[in-house]
Amino acid sequence: MFLSIVTVVLLLASLGSAVLVLWGASRWTRLLGYVLVASKVNMVIIVLATATGYTFYLDIAVVYILLSFIGTLVLANYMANKGGVSE
Repeated sequence: MFLSIVTVVLLLASLGSAVLVLWGASRWTRLLGYVLVASKVNMVIIVLATATGYTFYLDIAVVYILLSFIGTLVLANYMANKGGVSE
């Protein structure tokens, strides 16, 4: 019961962070929203791994963390160099 409540709270928090991605004031705010959503989804995967006892979900979470980090670096580098930071 506790893990399902935690999962629902994390999913609601990620929906709140998705608002930043969709209607952020600047590109940097949208990037911050992307990082927040990725971290919340990763926490949901970890809670799911804890609840079910399947350890391969933790492997998926580690891969998702690495891909999210690399994606954040690539997007930030693109926005800083070519994407225009004037917003």
